[in-house]
Amino acid sequence: MLITAQYQPVSFFSLRPANATSSGGKTLLVPTPFAIKMALLSTAIQSRGLAEGERLFPFLRDLDLFLEPPQELIILKSFSKIRRELKDKNNPEKAQRARDEKEFPLQPTIAYREYVNYRGSLQLACQLDESNPLVEILPDLLLQINYLGKRGGFLQILESPQYSDKSPAGDFVHLTAPIMHTYSTHGTLQMLDDCGAQLTFDKANIYSTAKIVLHKDRILRHIVLPYEQIRSSRSYSWYQRFSETPDPGHEIVLSKL
Repeated sequence: MLITAQYQPVSFFSLRPANATSSGGKTLLVPTPFAIKMALLSTAIQSRGLAEGERLFPFLRDLDLFLEPPQELIILKSFSKIRRELKDKNNPEKAQRARDEKEFPLQPTIAYREYVNYRGSLQLACQLDESNPLVEILPDLLLQINYLGKRGGFLQILESPQYSDKSPAGDFVHLTAPIMHTYSTHGTLQMLDDCGAQLTFDKANIYSTAKIVLHKDRILRHIVLPYEQIRSSRSYSWYQRFSETPDPGHEIVLSKL
């Protein structure tokens, strides 16, 4: 069984890769499976309570996700003023100057930021076992998602989620594929994080002291998106989606996770 939901982005999207630093790093082009599953978990907790969210967590963690991205997108590149914590033990002289200027413990600095402007809607699909009793809960959770990525990346659902007996086809990208055997040489490779099979609710809970271990609780999937860069400059990059059937002879094992 397939459940699909179509969303219209209404603000800029931004989500740095897992290996990016706080002061820099390019944004990903699309939401990651980890971000989508955590958005579903958040709506479950807000609408049904903490205990119900914990009960639903294994079901949400193991979802098989597909995404049909917008027709085109533009990445806006910029520098922003931020304030970062200054640790006096690393640089006591600089910390003392910050105290004298009444800026301690935060110091002004700049950070590189990228924001994605989507041209068109994106469609999310979840492939499920029809016999699973939790299938009926998912449409209600999909209706309540109002942002993905960093807070402020708002989107609006366009219609009620639809059920289908067909498999994802066309321009859908398998976000949770463990291995990509075929790919288009014109595509854009992205490293998207996902929930590992050993991730627990306690580790996913941001108020818990339990830490998520990369490559174990939070795994990375190498996904080739059907996007080709059309034009680029120091201030923007323009990508367009193409509908090209990958050459069956081009087989490559990108990841064993």
